[in-house]
Amino acid sequence: MLYSMQMDRTKGLVTGTEENMTIQQLDSTIQRNKVNLLVYIKNAREAATGKVEDIQVELNDYEQLIRGLPKSQREILNIQRRVQVNEKMYLFLLEKRASAVIARAGIIPQIKVIESARTLGVVRPDKMKIFYTFMLGGALISFIVVFIRVMFYDRIENADQLKEFTTLPIFGEIITSEKAADNYVVVDSDPKAAITESFRTVRTNLEYVPGPADRGKVVMVTSYRPNEGKTFTSVNLSAILAKAGKKVLLLEMDLHKPKVGVGLGMNSQTGLSNVLIGKLPWREAVLHTQFENFDVMLAGPTPPNASELVLSKHLQEIFSEAALVYDYVLVDTPPVGLITDALLMMRHVDATLFVVNTRFASKDHVNNALEVLNANPNKNTGFILNGVRIKKSKYYYNTNYGYGYRYAYGYGTGYGYGYGYGKKSKKKDDVAKDVDD
Repeated sequence: MLYSMQMDRTKGLVTGTEENMTIQQLDSTIQRNKVNLLVYIKNAREAATGKVEDIQVELNDYEQLIRGLPKSQREILNIQRRVQVNEKMYLFLLEKRASAVIARAGIIPQIKVIESARTLGVVRPDKMKIFYTFMLGGALISFIVVFIRVMFYDRIENADQLKEFTTLPIFGEIITSEKAADNYVVVDSDPKAAITESFRTVRTNLEYVPGPADRGKVVMVTSYRPNEGKTFTSVNLSAILAKAGKKVLLLEMDLHKPKVGVGLGMNSQTGLSNVLIGKLPWREAVLHTQFENFDVMLAGPTPPNASELVLSKHLQEIFSEAALVYDYVLVDTPPVGLITDALLMMRHVDATLFVVNTRFASKDHVNNALEVLNANPNKNTGFILNGVRIKKSKYYYNTNYGYGYRYAYGYGTGYGYGYGYGKKSKKKDDVAKDVDD
């Protein structure tokens, strides 16, 4: 119908215009029909949507009913299955029970008692067999321990062990200390430490070394190999002697690798090398340290012929003249295992202190040192054992109140005391390096 009216309007426009009354009426009729048609379509769409929703609700209800039916059926089947399993288990157990009753009723004993048991009294252990067994086992274990000790643990850790390898006197044990890393002159920084007490023991033993009455003593400090602590021992022994009121002069005769100046924090452009070549009087090379009564003569410029300078006539002049001024003239020398300077100086000194460090002290090490000393015999030669742990020392106890006491092997006795040494010293490479030279 709307199409027919649209065609009529088109035909009317052929013979007329849009202002024609007939055309305007057609337009008004077409517009009303369009509005009515749209309203009808909208109402029809809403009605269709409502029917779809109603159908969907019914469909959901039916689906819910359908989903519920299998679940109930599965539960019923599971219950039936468990009932069957329990029933079969019950029947199986009944059968086994009946079989066990039948089997028990048919058992016939297969053994027969031939003779009744009788007692023979108390059976005692074989004491002699046990005794010899344990004696043999103890001897075997002791042999194994001794073998392991001899083969793998040959380090010398205290003076008693060092005495087993030498008849030379032992002037003392230098206790290891971690505080030496902070202050090279540990006898000044910590006067109550165990290491300070050990230097006091060496000082006391050194007092009993025989020497000329009209002059001071010339004491040489050396070692077999480097890093055994001879320079550390020289500096601290000089300081502890000076604290006892003795006038001390320390000569840095290790012209190859001098370390005394580093340990004391001192430096000088002139020293022993200038004196030995005759360019400087020895008194002008003497320097005063920060300690009263403690003077030092540093090595000076490193010469190209250090070993030849030891043969200089000026060296003996230094020893003889300095001994008239000082109570002690200590000489720090190179290690005798590498350089022979110390062996050449032995004939000019009153005593030789041979420093041995526990890090290297073994039977072979001590024997090598003894071979050198025996080949160059000298009076008043003895050992100082450096780097001894306080727990290993016989003379310094690991308590809050420690003592140091020892006999000086013909020279007298030494006695000292200190406080606060119950702590375990930590093992540190840089501490050992500072103490070792």
